This record gives sequence, C-alpha cells and structure tokens, in this order.
Amino acid sequence: HCRIIGRPARFLALKRFVDYALSKQDVWFARRIDIADHWRMHHPYMSKNNGMSEK
Repeated sequence: HCRIIGRPARFLALKRFVDYALSKQDVWFARRIDIADHWRMHHPYMSKNNGMSEK
C-alpha cells in the first residue's frame, strides 16, 4: 500500500524483504487477478441448488 511503503526511507526495508522472499522456495509474488484465478481454479463454485425448486 502506498500509504505504508510509499516513503523513500522505507524503500530499503521493502527491497530487503523482497530479496529475502525471493531467496526462498515456493514464494509467489502475485497480482490480485492471479490470486483470484488461482482461487477459482482450486476452489470452484459449487451450487447449493440440488436441482429441486424451492416453493
């Protein structure tokens, strides 16, 4: 978030964190759309409708 990290003095801390994270296995830097696509792929929508109409 820009309001948190968008300050010049905090850039070095962010760079150190990113470098640290990249040195680990299975780290994923994802955009919001990537997270949404991943969620949809692994957690598909299951309708609660069992085919019977509610009256």
